[in-house]
Amino acid sequence: MTAPVEAAVPAGGAPPPPGPAPAVRVRRGGRVKLAIGLTVVGLYVLVALLAPVLRPHDPLAQNVAAALQGPSGAYPLGTDELGRDVLSRLMSATGLDLTVALLATVLPCLLGTVLGLLAGYAGGWLDAVVMRVSDLLQAFPTYILMIALVFVLGPGVRSLLIAFTAVGWVVYARLIRGEVARIRGSEYIVAAVTAGLGATRIMVRHVLPNTLKQTLVYLTSDVVFAVTALAAFSFLGFGVQQPTPEWGSMTAAAQAYLTEVPRLTVLPGLVISVLAFGFALLGDGLQDRMGRR
Repeated sequence: MTAPVEAAVPAGGAPPPPGPAPAVRVRRGGRVKLAIGLTVVGLYVLVALLAPVLRPHDPLAQNVAAALQGPSGAYPLGTDELGRDVLSRLMSATGLDLTVALLATVLPCLLGTVLGLLAGYAGGWLDAVVMRVSDLLQAFPTYILMIALVFVLGPGVRSLLIAFTAVGWVVYARLIRGEVARIRGSEYIVAAVTAGLGATRIMVRHVLPNTLKQTLVYLTSDVVFAVTALAAFSFLGFGVQQPTPEWGSMTAAAQAYLTEVPRLTVLPGLVISVLAFGFALLGDGLQDRMGRR
């Protein structure tokens, strides 16, 4: 008889235990990203809340005699061209930038969610109108449309929020419409209709909760665009106006001193980059934890 063939075993002992499944590794990685993202964003929120108490100087106070000074005990990050404390201005700008960026994300999300729900659930001519308008808006570059709107409305935070909302709702409407179309024929939706529930109640209680996961993931990631876009518009003179502390406008004002005092440009840019990185990790971590689709 032929001897049974034994399974190959690595020399030196038993075979190594199998590693974690790919899905488990993704979720573990998602936890790490989520933790780092929450920490970074949480620190910025803390600075925004405590800035009026912790900042060493009035961010608007000018001292021309101390202009363009380097870091010192009195001015930890130095002063700008008008002698204003750079650290105080960076801290004071945190609350404004965070608030505007979040509003510039939440407002389009709310409008897009309502339109997407109505278009996906009702269908027909309403769906056709919403989709054709979104097709028209997506045919143009986002920044070009927003610049055109702000140019017509005039510079300022109000104009920026209108531009963000008028252009940004499209992605959310398409996302929600797709989710609604996917679950509209589900058994529990059909059962709710059969039970005589109204369309509004069905959309709010049964349809909307099933779309929140994907919306939350995209909403968190979209804050990255809002943060960088706000800084870009302020840099170009369309956003927050001087002397109000804002990272983009601080970077623009420092361009004249880029070779002499590069920190005036580098510091606001670094603050913007770290916040965008934190929100990017937060969105990516949420996507890993909830399952990529």
